[in-house]
Amino acid sequence: MFITIGMEHRDMLYTYFSLRLMHITRFLLPAMACLMMMTACTNEDSAEAWKWPGADYPNPEREEGAKRIMLATDIHVMAKELLISGGEAFDNYKKRDPKLLEYSEEVLQTLVDRALEARPDLLIIPGDLTKDGELLSHQKVASLLAPLYDEGIPVVVVPGNHDIENPNGKYFDGSETSPAERTSPETFTSIYRNYGYGNAIERDATSLSYVTEPLEGLVLLCIDTNRYDENKYKEKGDDCDMNLTAGRIRQSTLEWLCEQADKAREKGKQVVVVQHHNMVPHHDAEPTIQSNYLIEDHKEVAEKLMAHGIHLALTGHLHLHDVAQLRTRHDGRIDSLVDIATSSTVAYPNAYRMITASNNFTKWRVETEYVTSTASIDDIQQKSKQMLQDNIFSGLEASVNEVWDGVDSYRGMLEKYNLPPELLPDNANELTALLKKYIGKELLEAYLIHSEGNEANNPRSAELQEELKSGALKMLRQRLTDIGMTEKETDTKMLLLSIAYNMYLEPMLRGILSDVNQADENGLSSVTDDLNPTLLLPR
Repeated sequence: MFITIGMEHRDMLYTYFSLRLMHITRFLLPAMACLMMMTACTNEDSAEAWKWPGADYPNPEREEGAKRIMLATDIHVMAKELLISGGEAFDNYKKRDPKLLEYSEEVLQTLVDRALEARPDLLIIPGDLTKDGELLSHQKVASLLAPLYDEGIPVVVVPGNHDIENPNGKYFDGSETSPAERTSPETFTSIYRNYGYGNAIERDATSLSYVTEPLEGLVLLCIDTNRYDENKYKEKGDDCDMNLTAGRIRQSTLEWLCEQADKAREKGKQVVVVQHHNMVPHHDAEPTIQSNYLIEDHKEVAEKLMAHGIHLALTGHLHLHDVAQLRTRHDGRIDSLVDIATSSTVAYPNAYRMITASNNFTKWRVETEYVTSTASIDDIQQKSKQMLQDNIFSGLEASVNEVWDGVDSYRGMLEKYNLPPELLPDNANELTALLKKYIGKELLEAYLIHSEGNEANNPRSAELQEELKSGALKMLRQRLTDIGMTEKETDTKMLLLSIAYNMYLEPMLRGILSDVNQADENGLSSVTDDLNPTLLLPR
């Protein structure tokens, strides 16, 4: 499948929505309130249809001078020294955030070994290099990458939201934890001087963003999108320890980036963005329910970068293997920017990418590969998947509690729409139990399918849409019965709620399981190949 960028084209299909289950309540709770309040939230199907270019387009791998680029992200290395002894503290952490942290060094070692074997021309890692920014973990990452540096294989990194001045870095010792030494911005650039910062053409004055040209003709805008300067620390008198996950590009940095892009393009270079947070929404609801995964003012920023000749961003953060395309129309001409988000290597489906780029970097063939085993794990994908299945509802419970105050505020609005306030459960635990009982298994399966990419190709996708609908409506009907409504009253309310479901939730679920995004942008929606797309970039 081809994605043509910067050219006029059309396409089709439905709406798109993500069920990132670790944050599922950010969707479900407002969605339940929307159902209960009969909010008429609709997305129109695109009226236009567009076919991708034919598969006979020249393969960049056959071109003389083609380059191979390895892309892996969210490696989340946790230095073994931080786990003094296993026990309750570490087990509880993994329940809230199920990643293979104790094997993270092995996973990175496996990636390095594959790079030494495949000999790519470049390795790019778009952030979250560590579990929680521990100095020991960053030092471990740099030491594991050292053989690539020694062999002359360039490595380019940017920081992620976990990596700098993070108050959550800890030692684990049985049931106890103690603070680990944090990593400052200055220390970060020093540790990774051989992995991008030491070869920077230019450095931004107000962030850790930099520009580098690791391959002749390819200029990377390596953007620090993190907000670690807004973190909180009890030790400094704040009311809590808090690591901010949201992302943004400062206005001064954005202006600087555009200047750097113009300079590179004037010299005939191809310019690509590397950053941790998403530049383009990977589902239509991401800007509202998962805004922490997008940069602030993402559409305005993307459009400005497009105006300066940038059409490709390499990102992470979502832990999903997904490709999304933002398309815009200006003066009758369509322009676009593609965001390639890559899975975490220490979480299911443990994917990374190998890219073949033509010698002038206008054709990019992207292929998905997987970490399947490490030194001590025969089937790392199965282990990651099982860990997610075992602990996913602990994350759901934590998310419900986190957003409960906001959910509870809807209660007073229900009567306005002729619905009983008691329709909302009394507390977060009760709501968690309802979600688990009626649609928990289906949500987990939908999330796994979404994580894998190319959702529409999965034969379970269509069935899941019906199962989720049936379970959600059963949950609402039972809730109405439990709060004392008569059968006739329940039937009346369910008719209204069913209509609302069809108008709001069903298009969203159909969207996620059809892998379509930007469905509400004036007929400019797009469907992409998440696993093995080919990009055609202008230059």
